[in-house]
Parts: sequence; structure tokens; C-alpha cells
Amino acid sequence: MELFSLERRIKHYSSSQKILLVGEGDFSFPVCLARTFCSATSMVATSLDSEVTLMMDYSKATSNLNELKAR
Repeated sequence: MELFSLERRIKHYSSSQKILLVGEGDFSFPVCLARTFCSATSMVATSLDSEVTLMMDYSKATSNLNELKAR
């Protein structure tokens, strides 16, 4: 029996793609994708802000980053 992973999609994003997200604010969009795809392994998300600035400017940044790291 051959095992395969089910491709999951949100609009034009697919779990089978490698995705680069540049200049994220509170990282809520990558979290949305990771939840839908059940993984964040094919994603790289960046921010223009330092981690300290993110924590000061965005109330959900810490929880979003922790969730992404866990996935």
C-alpha cells in the first residue's frame, strides 16, 4: 500500500509548495497557512523588525512565533 500526503490549499497557496513570506508583521498569516497545512516545514517567514521590536509592537507575535516553531 502506497502512502501519500494529502495536498492542502488556501487560494493559490499549496502545502506542496515552498513558500517564502517576507516582511511579516505579527506572523499571523504564516500561522494560518501552517494550521491549514498541518505543518510549517515548507515555509520561511521573515520580519523587518527585531524580535524585541516584534514583542513590543504586536501583542500576538510571541504566541504566533511559538506556534510556528512548534510546527
